[in-house]
Amino acid sequence: MRSRGISGFATAKSRSGGASIAGIILSLTGLVVVITLALRLGPHYLDWRTMNTIFENLHRQPIQEMSKTKIREAVAKGFRINSLRDFDLKNMLDIEVEKDKTILTVSYEQREHIAMNIDVVLTFSKSYQYP
Repeated sequence: MRSRGISGFATAKSRSGGASIAGIILSLTGLVVVITLALRLGPHYLDWRTMNTIFENLHRQPIQEMSKTKIREAVAKGFRINSLRDFDLKNMLDIEVEKDKTILTVSYEQREHIAMNIDVVLTFSKSYQYP
């Protein structure tokens, strides 16, 4: 027999049964998926943020007076200092030198294997203009 409260209705304690096994398994599966995605994709976004910092700090150098080779060397130095080693600057960096400005365009893709036959392709692209 159920315990009855003051008003004669069954108390909340007797009606609550807790989480079901299926609910617990579903919750744990969701948590594992979120953690896996964070661990697999997070480093790529951290690398992208580091690259943005490198390109934003190039304005401290006389970019307008530098050749394309010198600009690539300056960017490569920033990549080495920040441990960004798995990137090919020749394929991902486009340099346009005009009379009054220099435009650097960074564009690349990263493919990350998630599980079984599931891959994620991350695309990063941004242009930087220096006077």
